Amino acid sequence: MIVSTVAKLLVREHLHKPLPDNVLTLGRQTISMSYEQVLELFKQEGYIPPEKILDNIKPYLDEETRYGKGNNYITDKVFFGLLGIKNIKSMDVTDYENADIIHNLNYPIPNDLIGQFDFIIDGGTFDHLFDVRVAFENIVKLLRPGGRILQWNAASNFTGAAYISFGPDMFFDYYTINRFADCKVYIAEVNDPGQQEFWDFFIFDGNSEYALFKSNKFQMTVVFAEKDLDSTGDIMPVQRQYRDERLTEFFENSRHNIQKSNRKFWCGNKQQKIPQKSNTNKNFKEYIKNLLLKYTPKIIRKHTPSNIRNFVIGNVNGFYYVGRI
Repeated sequence: MIVSTVAKLLVREHLHKPLPDNVLTLGRQTISMSYEQVLELFKQEGYIPPEKILDNIKPYLDEETRYGKGNNYITDKVFFGLLGIKNIKSMDVTDYENADIIHNLNYPIPNDLIGQFDFIIDGGTFDHLFDVRVAFENIVKLLRPGGRILQWNAASNFTGAAYISFGPDMFFDYYTINRFADCKVYIAEVNDPGQQEFWDFFIFDGNSEYALFKSNKFQMTVVFAEKDLDSTGDIMPVQRQYRDERLTEFFENSRHNIQKSNRKFWCGNKQQKIPQKSNTNKNFKEYIKNLLLKYTPKIIRKHTPSNIRNFVIGNVNGFYYVGRI
């Protein structure tokens, strides 16, 4: 489902580098907004659809997806059409929501789908798969060189709603070791699984000796990656602490290339660097944090401005809080 936070991520990526014509969604994506709400969101993000698009678009309502029926939500084709995308396809394991391509990603894709797409959206498909190795390889094959992917999948507290809960390093290490041009991985925290907005984002730096990320909230691993001309998909990563010298050197060379990217974080308007963990005022922060968690109602904590939340939460080694969307 594309909720308002995800819609903002897509608009920000579109403003950075226009989304291409050939887009594939894994599963039909319910756009949980009305036509008017989408236009207002676009306006707030600084994107105004060209008059030519607005004159030709028809705001059809979603009567096909299970969460869209009867909710005044626009269709996926209308949403992406407003971004100028002409060819939007969907892939699913069955045709229950009238997907364009029926295929089980646990198995290799047919040859006629190789290199057919410039942008892929995985809105919680990977966490329902069983053979994620095949799924990763399928993604790389589906994408053309220069193609991009946006993914958000279960990371924690989705027991019973997903087969797999992903650590951020699994995505980061896979795309890095396979020489992708860019890869940014976040942990997003929400109070409820279907939360429309106010997601808190922590970027995973992929470099530090990271600590355990403990939270009572629902967490998702949110990934952006961009395929390069020489990207591969068949190299399986080894987790940081178990790599030998040869693999470590290969990984670090690939990570160095990713660091050259000028793509901004999704939060904030300026390019941000990940600072090293600081112990300054650590005890004081812990004291304030515990007080707020104990005495402040959830609704107030939910709407706390990002800069205050950043001070209170602090950073977990290997993760840096970059804001709320």
